[in-house]
Amino acid sequence: MSDANKRIPTFVNGLDQRMQGGIPQGHIVLLAGVSGSMKSSLGFSMLYNAVRDGQASGIYVTMEQGKSSLQGHMANMGMDIEDPKVRSSIAIIDLADLRVQLDNKKILDSEVDWMGQLIRQLTNYRESIGFDVLVFDSLGAFFTLTKMPNPRDAIFKLFEAVRRLGLTAFFICEMTGEEKKQFGEFGVEDYLSDGVIHLTMERTGDHVSRKLAIVKMRHTDHVLGYHQWVWNPSEQKFSIS
Repeated sequence: MSDANKRIPTFVNGLDQRMQGGIPQGHIVLLAGVSGSMKSSLGFSMLYNAVRDGQASGIYVTMEQGKSSLQGHMANMGMDIEDPKVRSSIAIIDLADLRVQLDNKKILDSEVDWMGQLIRQLTNYRESIGFDVLVFDSLGAFFTLTKMPNPRDAIFKLFEAVRRLGLTAFFICEMTGEEKKQFGEFGVEDYLSDGVIHLTMERTGDHVSRKLAIVKMRHTDHVLGYHQWVWNPSEQKFSIS
């Protein structure tokens, strides 16, 4: 259940001060944007900095990047993933590995209860290591991987399971074009979530500017409008202007 009195900071300089300190604990938040808008980087950096600050422990579920690729990418951004505190407090689950194992065993998609398996795995981790934050990268890749026939019902089931576990969750959603008005591929994600952070890329000639906006955040008085944001390697944090 969401608790607006307790918040998980985004650790984006200039943003938490404009949204009452961060994300209400227990919220489900979409990180939505086009390819290249740094959705994964934002999701991982929020979890990384929450761990370093002692605010939380968490799990990063990846499907679009392998575990080693993800770790290498974040290390290249300056995040010290070898820090003992980080290594002991962030677990990375690579569902693509599970798909390869199933393919090698010739197990058909119709024989796999993907949603049940995922919820059981999250529940086991929650009970065994007591993590607080979930980053799920990404919803679209999950349904491409699993070929589930009714993604809308499955999203509702997954979000409800995450709420019952008491997690603060960030679900990464790919947008295929900035002209789209929905912040997910299946038309229900933004309605079922508690918050939406929209990441954009604006091109002017050869220059690319990334911008961020809090489109929706329940139980929060937050800044409106789009703000340019950049990565600060020395601080290992993003900043908005």
